[in-house]
Amino acid sequence: MIDLRSDLPHGGDSAAAYIPWLVAIMVFLGILAISGASTFDSILKGWARSVTGTLTIQIPPNIADQNADVARIEIEKLLATLRTLPSVESVNVLSDADIDRLLAPWLGEDIGSSGIPMPILLDVTLADDASQNLDNLRRKIQEVLPDTVIDDHRRWFEHLIALAEGLRILALFVSIVVTAALSFTIIYATRASLAEFRDIIAVFHFIGARDGYVAGQFAKRTFLAAGKGSTWGFVTGGVALFAIGWLANNVESGFLPEVALGVTFWLTLPMIGLIAATIAMVTAYLTVIGTLRNMM
Repeated sequence: MIDLRSDLPHGGDSAAAYIPWLVAIMVFLGILAISGASTFDSILKGWARSVTGTLTIQIPPNIADQNADVARIEIEKLLATLRTLPSVESVNVLSDADIDRLLAPWLGEDIGSSGIPMPILLDVTLADDASQNLDNLRRKIQEVLPDTVIDDHRRWFEHLIALAEGLRILALFVSIVVTAALSFTIIYATRASLAEFRDIIAVFHFIGARDGYVAGQFAKRTFLAAGKGSTWGFVTGGVALFAIGWLANNVESGFLPEVALGVTFWLTLPMIGLIAATIAMVTAYLTVIGTLRNMM
């Protein structure tokens, strides 16, 4: 069993009093950073599953409304052409109810009765190897109906991927900055504690204690203080996550895909506190060893 009892006195160490607060802030920010990156990554994967291998073809209202019979013939011709292509797995015409449901999160439930002209939308499911034949597919569609708008979702999805990468880099940057701040503060607090316990350290050395023993006492003391702060940071971070989740549940369900965070994410959260306490302990140990050697 690991003995974390420190032979240093409990009182008289004013500098170490700030360690739990700093570690709590670090753990709290770490939980928020990892949670934000993981949540957005889950949303991104949900969108990827819904748009990968699909095309949306928009037939503008002016084509559909110019002549009902002509428009129907042209649309049937386009459907027949698409169904003969090997790169197309299936194609469906979205009904007015489907379009209303897609637009409801942005324009409201009664968009169908507003009189706004709507395009005809074709939902095209592509074969697995069709991504390399998109230019040929576009050309054939334009030959049948030149005014159609073809959206393969790549442009806006590339922007989302860039945003996700930016959030990951930001989360990593925040973690590095907070970790550096923790290390520098531990160094300062440990050196201040060494000055306050100078007489006690002299007694340890007088009875034969080595520098490693003295450093271990400070490391244990710092680990316990950091562990207390990690607990506070974990609890407050968990409360913040539940609050954010409760607010997210009130968002219209059609606006965002369902977010499912894996087991790895939930196992990572407690590790943040343990990592923070370990960094504080190792930093305190190395600081004491280096300071005592320089004093000799």
